[in-house]
Amino acid sequence: MTDFSTDFTYDELILTTLARQLQDGDRVFTGVASPIQMMAVFLAKATHAPNLLYFTILGTINPHPEKLPFSTGNPHLFDNCENAITFPEIFDLANTGRMNVAFLGGTQIDQYGNLNMSIIGKDYNRPKVRLPGGAGGPIMIRSFQRIIAWRPNHSVKNLVVQVPFVTSPGWIPEAKGTRNGGPDTIITNLCVFKFNRQEESIQLASIHPGSSIELIKDQTGFPFKIPRKITTTASPTTREKEVITKLVDPEGIRKLLLQPPQ
Repeated sequence: MTDFSTDFTYDELILTTLARQLQDGDRVFTGVASPIQMMAVFLAKATHAPNLLYFTILGTINPHPEKLPFSTGNPHLFDNCENAITFPEIFDLANTGRMNVAFLGGTQIDQYGNLNMSIIGKDYNRPKVRLPGGAGGPIMIRSFQRIIAWRPNHSVKNLVVQVPFVTSPGWIPEAKGTRNGGPDTIITNLCVFKFNRQEESIQLASIHPGSSIELIKDQTGFPFKIPRKITTTASPTTREKEVITKLVDPEGIRKLLLQPPQ
């Protein structure tokens, strides 16, 4: 019987939910500004996925830093790493199927899994907000077998019917018969969504403890399917909680980045 924790915190729930998307033997990539995803990879590798290969944005493979860096671009990720490759080689490995999972983010995500990291507003030349752009995301979303999207603030402003600009393309209906991209899983601070490839629709997979179906509906700008039996996101186990607090992030950096929903 699984020994689930009864006194877990919100940040521990999010880390374990992200980590559980990974399987033993996966070859996983995280990009820039992804400290939470990096922690989730370290958690998965220390618990249920010891044979996972982790590729950082710096090109290091399976780093073992003595101290968890705040940035995914920190040079300490070269410390005790098992190997290192160049950034172009990351794309080569993804395009040839030798890396299979990537974490991507989006300031906005729509009902087809299109990610927007470029502008807020209808006019590209005169937007309300100019965002940093997608870097390698547009290529990666089509190259990796599985994409996991993390959206820390679940709201109608972030989860929209249609993004004003497609930075990284998702499951486009007009592209049937071609290699479609898009996230298989979208994890937010309220719930977990899964994308059904056959039906080309987003479905609710689980609701985080403390959230509700009414709140999720109210804060989601697009329609989504709701299963007959609604599942609660599984709590961290006592082992996962111990690994997070004593091994992965003993200084509590995660708590600065993961604030519980209000």
